[in-house]
Amino acid sequence: MPQSNAIKFPTATSTWGEEELDAINGVLKSGRMTMGEKTEEFEEAYARYIGTKYCVAVNSGSSANLLMVAAYTLLCGAGTVIVPSIAWATSYAPFQQYGWKLKFVDVDRNTLNYDIAALKNAYSAEDVILAVNLLGNPNDFDRFPNRWLGSSFILEDNCESMGASYRGDMCGSIGLMGSHSTYFAHHMCTMEGGMITTDDQFLYEMLISLRSHGWTRHFKEGNLHGVKPEKFSFIYPGYNVRPTDLQCAIGLAQLKKLPDFVATRHKNQINFREYAKKRGWGCQVEPEGGYSSSFGCALFTPDVENVKKEFDANGIDYRPIMTGDFTKSPSIKYYDHQVYGDLPNTKWVEENGIFVGNHHTPIDWSILD
Repeated sequence: MPQSNAIKFPTATSTWGEEELDAINGVLKSGRMTMGEKTEEFEEAYARYIGTKYCVAVNSGSSANLLMVAAYTLLCGAGTVIVPSIAWATSYAPFQQYGWKLKFVDVDRNTLNYDIAALKNAYSAEDVILAVNLLGNPNDFDRFPNRWLGSSFILEDNCESMGASYRGDMCGSIGLMGSHSTYFAHHMCTMEGGMITTDDQFLYEMLISLRSHGWTRHFKEGNLHGVKPEKFSFIYPGYNVRPTDLQCAIGLAQLKKLPDFVATRHKNQINFREYAKKRGWGCQVEPEGGYSSSFGCALFTPDVENVKKEFDANGIDYRPIMTGDFTKSPSIKYYDHQVYGDLPNTKWVEENGIFVGNHHTPIDWSILD
């Protein structure tokens, strides 16, 4: 990443306009700063966008992953979860914190999601699969093992892939639960923020309880838990990871723009592939039936170190492919885990790959020259 030169091409740019500032001022004038009506309105709107029955807003994508794992574990118990060898640190951490064994499986060099052959070989009937849709790219869900059983054993980390879809279904709606993020560098921004989506009412109730101390205050009459909505009745070991109405009001303004943001990012990625071809670079591709929302544009070349030097000199910001091989992370010593196979593709990606940012506005990729 550039150190001595001004950044000419950053990994992310602001998606805000006057609408977001108006939303902020509206909340400030209302006097309601914490979670309230704007939060509920945003949750309903985002659930409609994703195509699920329920959405629970929280304060970050990492908190969304935490609550997703917490709810599943409290309901079903901990076991073994298959995870991709490249993702983000807080894709993995909640499983460690809730006593799961992680089984690391290699990624595909082209999609950067699971190597399907490795996934099928590693899978056993009791395993849960964490599907991390990496850098905007959907997983090839139809090729997952035991797909005929449905999605009850699939959890989605969709924090980098808002707006992506697979065979017409929005990512984040395909698994039993899906996590989402609205951090600054992501597809839409609420400063910080995250969501969990699901079609399961009981899990939805668990999530809204876990979000707020584990209490039943935000339950509705006739809930599936069979309890009364009370302010100081605590039924789960919960947290305080609530969003604010400020974040959710911004989210409502951003959500109106999101389809255009995603379409522009997708077109930018198509153009990047043409540019990468001219430079002799490989790049990330979608699975059949997949539509990428293109969080960033990955490139692969054995000459990657010289490309980094070129980018540093020209003020082009770049990043490694997320965590790289997480099994090499110093934090791995805290995890109960096994590594399935030698992870040859992971090593190749780590040695040959970086990504540059993608934006919500059209990009002339000659800026990288």
